[in-house]
Amino acid sequence: MSLRAWATVAWVAALVGVSSSTAFSDASEEAAGGIADVDRDLPTLLQAPSGETPSWALLPIPRQPADRDGQVWVQARWHDAPIFSSRTARYGHGVMRAGTVIRAAALGRGPGCSGRWFRLQPFGYVCTTRGFRGRNHELEPPAVPRAATPDQVLPYRYAAVSDRSAYRYDRLPSESEYERVHDGRLGGLASQLDGDYFVTVDGEVEHEGRTWVRTAQERYVRRDAVEMVEASELHGELDPDGLELPMAFVFGEERPVYRLGEGRAREVGVADVYARFHVEREVEVGGERYVVGPGGLALKRDAVRVATQSERPDDIPEGDRWVHVDLAQQVLMAYEGDTPIFATLVSSGKEGYDTPTGVFRVRHKYVSTTMSGDDPTDGVYDVAEVPWTQYYYRSYALHGAYWHDAFGAVRSHGCTNIAPADARWLFLWTTPVLPEGWHGIREEGVWVVNTNEEPEPA
Repeated sequence: MSLRAWATVAWVAALVGVSSSTAFSDASEEAAGGIADVDRDLPTLLQAPSGETPSWALLPIPRQPADRDGQVWVQARWHDAPIFSSRTARYGHGVMRAGTVIRAAALGRGPGCSGRWFRLQPFGYVCTTRGFRGRNHELEPPAVPRAATPDQVLPYRYAAVSDRSAYRYDRLPSESEYERVHDGRLGGLASQLDGDYFVTVDGEVEHEGRTWVRTAQERYVRRDAVEMVEASELHGELDPDGLELPMAFVFGEERPVYRLGEGRAREVGVADVYARFHVEREVEVGGERYVVGPGGLALKRDAVRVATQSERPDDIPEGDRWVHVDLAQQVLMAYEGDTPIFATLVSSGKEGYDTPTGVFRVRHKYVSTTMSGDDPTDGVYDVAEVPWTQYYYRSYALHGAYWHDAFGAVRSHGCTNIAPADARWLFLWTTPVLPEGWHGIREEGVWVVNTNEEPEPA
C-alpha cells in the first residue's frame, strides 16, 4: 500500500494482542465466532493521522524577492495599506499590513499622491499619504498592531467571543468610560459583540483592575468574555508523484468498520474521524452500500467522502495547476496538469448559501482578511482575519477555517472552508505569488473548478 494512512492502520495492541500485519484476518475470525456481537469495546482499526502538523504545511511561503539595494525604507501605517501597480492606478494591486517595513526607491511627488511616491521591488508603488511613511534608515516594526505570522499554520491566535453583552473598545477605557459604555451613555468608543464574533489575540493587558485581550487591530475585549480557539488538526493527503485513487475520508464522527461475507456485514471495529484509505471496490450487501479498502475492511458508503479522479476541463491548458472542489463529496483536490497530488475534506455552502459551480480563476488572495455578514437564521457574524483566503468569484473564496472542526459536511455561507494546515499548503501552492512584504495581492492566478455531481454507483 502506498498511502501513508494505511501504513498506520493497526489494532490497539493492548486490546487484541496481535500485530497490524495479522489484524485483518484475526478480525474476521473473531467476528465469525460471534465476539463482535457481544457488548465490548471495539478496537480502532482505522486511525486518523496524528495531530502533528505535517512538514509540508509549514514550508516557507514563496515570495517574489525584493530588491535589497533600495535607497530607503517604507513602513505601512494602515491595517491594509494599499499598493498600486502604477502611480496612475485607481485601485490597489495589493496590501501591506501595518508595521511591515520594506526597502523602496524614493520617487518624489506625482499624480494621485499628495505626499511622496515610493517604488517597491519587484513591482508596486506606495504613497506616504495613503498608508505609508518613508525613512532613510531601517525601522523596527512597532509592537502593536503587528503583522501576521505567515510561517505558522495560523497567522494569528484566535478567540471566540462567548459573552454577547461584551464590547470591543477602540482603546483601553477608563473606569468611568467603561461604566458609561455599558449603561448605553457613551457611543463611538466601543461596539457590542452581540453575535458570532471571533477576534485575533495579540496579547493581554492589565488595565484598571481588568484583564483585556488586545487584538491585532489594537482593539480591546475583556479577557473573561472570550475563549481561545483550538483549530482542527485535520490535514489531507499529499503525494507529488500522484495520489492513489479513489481515496475515502471518514467524516462527521467515529464510524463502524465491517467485515463483509455471506450476504451480511459484521461490525469488527471502528474508524477514527478523518481516517482515510484507498477504495478497492464498492459493493452492496443487505441493501446497504459499502466501500471496501485494503485487507477487506469496509465502511458504509454514507460514512465516508470519496475523492476520485476528475478530467481536466477544456478551459484549463495542459500542464496547468488547478483546484477541484467536489461539492457533492465535500472534497478538494489539487492537480498538476492531469495528476492529482493532494486531497482533503472541506465544508462548502449550506442550503440557501450554495457554492457556485463552474470554472473560475483566483482573482486575489490574502494571508488573512476579516469576513462579516448577517445570517437571517443565526444572526450577525464577524470572523476576524480568516486565514489563507483566495477569492475566485465575487465574494466566494477558498479559505482556512479555525472556528469549526466539521469538515466533510456543508456549513458555510458559500465559501469553501478548509482546515488550516491544508489551506496554508494550498495558499503556497497556488498562484499568484505574493511579493516580499505583501499581505495580499490582486492578480489572476490558479484555476478553480467547482462541480456538484453525484457519482455513479460502482
